[in-house]
Amino acid sequence: MPDVFATSFGVLNYSGMLFNKGNTRCPLSSIIGGRAKTTNHVEFVTGQEYTGGGTGSQPSISETASLTAPDATVVTREQKTNVTQIFQESVGISYAKQSNMGTLSGLNVTNQQENPINELDFQVAAKMQKVNRDIEYTFINGVYNKATSDATVNKTRGLITAITTNVKAMGSKPLGLWDIADMVKKIYGANAPTDGLCLWCDATTLFQVNADAVQNGLTVVPASREINGIALSSVVTPIGVVYLYLGECLPAGTALLLNLNVLAPVYQPVPGKGNFFLEPLAKTGAGEKYQLFGQIGLDHGPEWYHGKFTGIAQSFTAPKYSRSVFIANDTSNPVNTKEVGAGG
Repeated sequence: MPDVFATSFGVLNYSGMLFNKGNTRCPLSSIIGGRAKTTNHVEFVTGQEYTGGGTGSQPSISETASLTAPDATVVTREQKTNVTQIFQESVGISYAKQSNMGTLSGLNVTNQQENPINELDFQVAAKMQKVNRDIEYTFINGVYNKATSDATVNKTRGLITAITTNVKAMGSKPLGLWDIADMVKKIYGANAPTDGLCLWCDATTLFQVNADAVQNGLTVVPASREINGIALSSVVTPIGVVYLYLGECLPAGTALLLNLNVLAPVYQPVPGKGNFFLEPLAKTGAGEKYQLFGQIGLDHGPEWYHGKFTGIAQSFTAPKYSRSVFIANDTSNPVNTKEVGAGG
């Protein structure tokens, strides 16, 4: 694809406040960004796994038997890994465009100021928003691939691909609190910690969970916990507190129950340049071209620390609530009661 440079007639100048119609929300990247790691190798370790402890049993060893040591056994370990991948964008701006920022199109009133003032700054910021959004999508949906040559692609494994142990197919039913509690039970049964689990879901699923909470006399507590500026709601399930958040980039009908404590971005910086840097490229005419470059992957921790729901109903019908009021009173002087409907 040939280069497309910002030119005087290709990218017009206007005055007025800038509003971005695109989606720039990256909550997962924000919430785990404080635990960022670095690597100097494209493949990095997400942890070692082994099986110890077991279900428990009562030994049966006599004093006589104890005089002979049992046969030696060992516990083996398995290393789990993921890879970083390249994110790269370019911008180009002609010299004429750079020197023509004062020429305004659209409504032209005296003393108006062009916005943006610097075209390069605007284009770089817009491309960085795209890169951030691509990272958010990849951390959720990334399909793993490890390159075997310079011509093949490294792709980091995202959460949906990673989670294989604790999975529940909803069969096009709404997601409710008992489903979430059952997933917490699955994670507990996989011998993973269950404190601080967070349901990462879309708006429809969040409506379903809130409605189910109300119908069961429970309350979704808003902003009960904050991590890196991201406020999480919470709800009490029969098996513990679960946090809730309106996530991004999730496929329709999919939700994740995440242990946020083991998630981290992994940067692979270029020596002397850092990671996600801007640099000028060779000039070939009356303009400038720059590239944004960075390498990042996801450390998702043990996949069995998380859970995944698939096939959730993709529609939501607001429920009709009703409430019965019961008043204790002397049997000789009863008080009549009636059911009170919504708004009654």
